[in-house]
Amino acid sequence: MINGVHYLQLVEPIKQLKREGRLIEALGLCNAAIVGAENAREGREPAPWYTEQAAIIYRKLGQRDNEIAVLQRWLRVSPADRREGSQIKERLDKLLP
Repeated sequence: MINGVHYLQLVEPIKQLKREGRLIEALGLCNAAIVGAENAREGREPAPWYTEQAAIIYRKLGQRDNEIAVLQRWLRVSPADRREGSQIKERLDKLLP
């Protein structure tokens, strides 16, 4: 729960904020949802959508280091067998030499 709202209920607000160009606010919700997804993962990988959206926003803001960091964070908390072949890993591989 993030401010009384389950992280899964943040998808539409994030999409709306992005449509409105309110990227910093959308990023704040993404980061809160990432924490929620990590806390709810129960040994699995966290829901990747929030990480993907945060990475997209960081890219739009020109914050490459933060984009890399959020992708690496998802990989760190995900089980090893779920990392390879994931969209998160593919996106990170494109950013790193």
